[in-house]
Amino acid sequence: MYRRIALPLIFTFSLALAAAAATSDNLQDLATTGGSLSIGDKTFNNFSFQESGLTSFDPSQITVTASFQNGIYFLTFTGNMSLVSASGPASADLVLNYTVTALAGQISMIDQSYTGGGTNGSAHISIDETASHDGVVYGSSHLEIGDFSDPPSEGTFNGDNLNINPPQTSLDVTKDMGFGLSASNGGQVEISRVAQSFHQVPEPGTVAMLLLGSAVTLFVRVRRK
Repeated sequence: MYRRIALPLIFTFSLALAAAAATSDNLQDLATTGGSLSIGDKTFNNFSFQESGLTSFDPSQITVTASFQNGIYFLTFTGNMSLVSASGPASADLVLNYTVTALAGQISMIDQSYTGGGTNGSAHISIDETASHDGVVYGSSHLEIGDFSDPPSEGTFNGDNLNINPPQTSLDVTKDMGFGLSASNGGQVEISRVAQSFHQVPEPGTVAMLLLGSAVTLFVRVRRK
């Protein structure tokens, strides 16, 4: 009887650890239909966006992906988000909103990063992120142009950590992305990817490892008997 229980447990947890799963949709569809992305114990929903001044931005071409890799959950927005000016200074803004909910444990930290840049000396980027619940802000972080890994000790993405204090089961996340060009002859500034990882107590990878270890130990003991 115990052997029949232990083997399915080992098989189930081995699959959970080995799988590097991902699910995705485009931003336009998620925002207009009230869609959601679910993976593991995480659900992402309530997507919305507000754009002003960008010369290249098509929400139907922005891919939003939720993934689980090496015991960590990720959410990424990938696509062309850019500002181009043929002459003179220019500015633009893009706000991304969503809600993340953890079914197991509480979210204790979000680590954000981005891929982008622009004309040297002219381009400016700022990404201000806040995480709140029921109107109460529990954490915030800030990135600027060239601030992909400053300081370099900030974690998985080498981006700015958004520590959630105290940890929360559900968070409303807002990313306010500013684009700027200051030179009289214009230029270009672009972001092609913004991403974040979600860390919680306890970490899902740690829980899976502990459960797998317990299942293996039980199986070995039963075999010896």
